[in-house]
Parts: sequence; structure tokens; C-alpha cells
Amino acid sequence: MADRYYWGKPKDVIKWYLRGTLYLSAQSRQSYIEKTGAEPGNLPRLLKLLKELDALFDTVDTDIIALLCLRYVELLSIPDTVELTGLSNSQISTRTAKVMKKAKDIIAEA
Repeated sequence: MADRYYWGKPKDVIKWYLRGTLYLSAQSRQSYIEKTGAEPGNLPRLLKLLKELDALFDTVDTDIIALLCLRYVELLSIPDTVELTGLSNSQISTRTAKVMKKAKDIIAEA
């Protein structure tokens, strides 16, 4: 797959999609802590989680990230993704499941 997509580079899209809520939460919490001097609470945990997700997606192939974009950003079904990519159901499931399982494990550990 080429590096040009109408939604942006796949690596950037899926990374921001999966970590968007966590990032916004950490950012607002950090701002609140700086303004009020409150206890950091779970902010260090959120920042660690974001770094671990970044590390995961830095190692993932662009083609797999493009499949993740189709499945989880565009919300396409596996049959629709098969039609667009020409890959089989099992190829799509296998390629996306490994990364999503790792991401879920990272989030569960945090």
C-alpha cells in the first residue's frame, strides 16, 4: 500500500484513534494538577500507557495499520474490508487481531 490515504498516514490515524481519549484525559488532568497543585493521582499511569501504545505502533507494519484503519476507524466489516483489499477473511482477522490483542493487553495492565 502507498503512503497516501485520504484520512492521513495510517500509523498516525490509528495511533491517535486508539489513544485519543487517554491523551485528552491525561492532558486535562495534567493541566488541572498544574493549576491547583492537586495530587497526580493516576496521571503517571496514563502517561506510561501512552508511551507503551506509541512503542507498540512504532513496530507495526504500515499495511497492517492500514487494515486497522479500515476496520476500526472506518468501521468496515470484514467482508467489506475483503472487498476493498483482496485479502481473505482469515488474513484480515489474523493481521489485525495480533496488534489489537497487544493494545488491549497494554491497556489492561495499566
